[in-house]
Amino acid sequence: MWVVSWFFFGTLLVCGGLVKFAPYLYKAMTAVAQRLSTRAFPVGSPFEYNKFALLRILFGLIIFVRGIHVYGLLLESERYAAVGLWAGAEMLAGALLALGLFSQWALLFLVGAMWQYGDLIVAKSTLGNDIGAMLAVLLFLVNAGKYLSMDAALLKRLPILHWVLFYYRGAPSPESIFYAKFSALASYWAVCIYSIAVHLNEPAWMSGSAGPLLLSNNFISTGHDHFSALFSSSELAVALAKRALWMMMLWYPAVLPFVLLGGIFRKYIIVWGWLFFALSFFGLQLGYLAEIEVVLWLALFWSFAGMDQKASLEVLYDDRCNLCDRTVQAVTFLDIFGRIRLRPLSENKVLLNELGLDMSQALTDLYGVRDRALFRGYDFYIQLSKSLLLLWPVLPILLLGRVLLLGPIIYSFIAARRTRLFGVCVLPRRKFLRLVGDEVGQSRLAHTVALHACLLILFYFASVPAPYAGRAGISNVGAEAAHIYGITPIDVFNKTDLRMAENWFVLKSVDFGEAVPLFAADGSRLQMHESDRIYFGHTLRFRRAVIGTDGCQFEQWRPMIEYLSRIYLQQRHASAGNYAFTYQQLSQPLVTDSDIARNHFAPIPVRSRCETSYTVAYQK
Repeated sequence: MWVVSWFFFGTLLVCGGLVKFAPYLYKAMTAVAQRLSTRAFPVGSPFEYNKFALLRILFGLIIFVRGIHVYGLLLESERYAAVGLWAGAEMLAGALLALGLFSQWALLFLVGAMWQYGDLIVAKSTLGNDIGAMLAVLLFLVNAGKYLSMDAALLKRLPILHWVLFYYRGAPSPESIFYAKFSALASYWAVCIYSIAVHLNEPAWMSGSAGPLLLSNNFISTGHDHFSALFSSSELAVALAKRALWMMMLWYPAVLPFVLLGGIFRKYIIVWGWLFFALSFFGLQLGYLAEIEVVLWLALFWSFAGMDQKASLEVLYDDRCNLCDRTVQAVTFLDIFGRIRLRPLSENKVLLNELGLDMSQALTDLYGVRDRALFRGYDFYIQLSKSLLLLWPVLPILLLGRVLLLGPIIYSFIAARRTRLFGVCVLPRRKFLRLVGDEVGQSRLAHTVALHACLLILFYFASVPAPYAGRAGISNVGAEAAHIYGITPIDVFNKTDLRMAENWFVLKSVDFGEAVPLFAADGSRLQMHESDRIYFGHTLRFRRAVIGTDGCQFEQWRPMIEYLSRIYLQQRHASAGNYAFTYQQLSQPLVTDSDIARNHFAPIPVRSRCETSYTVAYQK
């Protein structure tokens, strides 16, 4: 591992030296960014860095919630051992990201330590973390922790902390944002290339049978029973599932080139990606992969909704009214994308005349102006909620209030008495003019990382096996170093993954008279699988290892089964003692490829392989 680290940092320094001391290279990269950015990654707001800050918070919450599920299903004895310390550290990193405290350090820890070393101890290595590494690198390069964060407050008081907190001065430049996005997308595309190279030699993919088998898989699909019923009753549904899989194979290699081409090609990549993530989120159980991919897609392609400056709203307000002034002060605080234009009445009498409003009317209500359309009172607040992303959660409540007529009534009551209730403001409060924007920084870090990622991708491609073309691939240290950026060999939804649906077990507690929430009788995953450690580190290994085996597997896997039983007892707050359980092993062979080739889907009945009793000694 030390060789990999030396290679990674050595080549990173070389790339940094080239960007710094080879001016023609830097100018060429800047020119490429300027030429391609509006085509590949168009932006509707100069405040995009606040978007990255919001996504940092969301990413941190995902990591934190996942960590709670992992840590919560550790034995007490494990929580103070290495596995517990690593799991707790990842959970802490997620909390720091959500709060925006030492954000860059937290991102570096996740990418360079947790997902390289810690996951091996926690036993939850997963593709979700590799996609998370791509997202973390992007957030690091755009200074995502510098805005809407506790770090921002620290930097305001002590600007000297920029280097200590690993921030460059100023906002990320358009070129830096382009290369941060490019690095993440190129890394994602490299993983897709590896996947398609392997799938071209995978019979289940080439025949299309992986499509219906995946959706009906009791270990992976949340709606496997519904899909099984659908495919059993409709040959058309089987055919569509097969063709959707082939469409996915076309999407994989097109991800990067089509985005750079822009236009309809770019839209195809984005839309198909959203469809794929929606299926993963609602239909498949892949750890937290879908959630992290959604945040990555937002970081790459969310550019206009809630951000577009063309949809700005002008706000006419009485700057001598305390309530109005407080309202506007809150609005400017929430307006993280600069979509509001303030128009105090005392300074905009000409605008009032142009709009056909006299001062007496304007003083009775708040007015919003968009494209010369006027919105007053309660309707103004609805338009305001549509304009400000942070107020979107309030919009349904306001719309319901208008339907029920309660909202306008309450608003009119307060508006008619606002001066008497809240007084007159002779000196208006200071508004949050920080939203004018930060000075653009001159960091070349994103250029360096993009160049470095491309170099490691070349090493990675050399390692990619292409069985369909008769190529085995060449293992090399550069390909291993690429894993730090999340660029890793993957081979998912293959025949082995699909056959994990064939064998499972059900545990029942004799003493508590209930099933252990691990597997249901139909093989689907239950509550304990909220922990990625339970999933990737234990049950997945069982279901993969017993493929093609005969007979009862209890004795071979007894240590794992007893371990999972103790976790269940801990969750039930059981007292120390011996507890009796039953183990039942079930199996159900997959529908044959020959049947699916004929669009015929006939599930084979479940049968019991064995049933046995065992006792677990539990100590608190």
